[in-house]
Amino acid sequence: MYKDRKIALKENGNAVLTFPFSFDRTCIVTTDSTGPDREELTGVCPTDMDDKAVNYLVKTPGGNIYHSGDSHFSIYFAKHGKDYDVDVAFGSFGENPIGMQDKMTSIDVLRMAENLQCKVVVPIHWDVWTNFQADCDEIKVLYDFKKDRNEYKFHPFFWQVGGKYTYPADKDKIYYHHRRGFEDCFEAPQNIPFRSCL
Repeated sequence: MYKDRKIALKENGNAVLTFPFSFDRTCIVTTDSTGPDREELTGVCPTDMDDKAVNYLVKTPGGNIYHSGDSHFSIYFAKHGKDYDVDVAFGSFGENPIGMQDKMTSIDVLRMAENLQCKVVVPIHWDVWTNFQADCDEIKVLYDFKKDRNEYKFHPFFWQVGGKYTYPADKDKIYYHHRRGFEDCFEAPQNIPFRSCL
């Protein structure tokens, strides 16, 4: 499906989109239909994962962004880390329900980042599905526990819905926080009966 595995983005000649191989094992055991016409997968050799899923690498003048799609953890992330210069990596993180393996665990996200040799890892999907709801503090605790011993060269970044992350300007940030406001306090007279009310 992605035979060339690389295209120049039309809107910006300075960016190149590459499709590294995916590790979304769920896609090869998932049918397109859940209805009566659902295909039977028992005893059938899975289709080629490369025909159904990709990861993404966007190379830009400001930095290279790697998106793991819905990949599970794979040791082949280390190959991607050798083949591509990754600044920021997005990894699908979630608390997998019993009997299910669809998202990377907290330690998988850290292992992915280490294997990719990225500078920043951003967990995603943890807040999208109620049955996979996860807590990014778990990643932070494990990161703080392991970073010195494993000599991590990356750090995590945790954003909120509606937030933003601009690389390289935000490269040292760990958390996104929405604007708190009230920067203009005391720039105009307060409309209160007495200053002691403050």
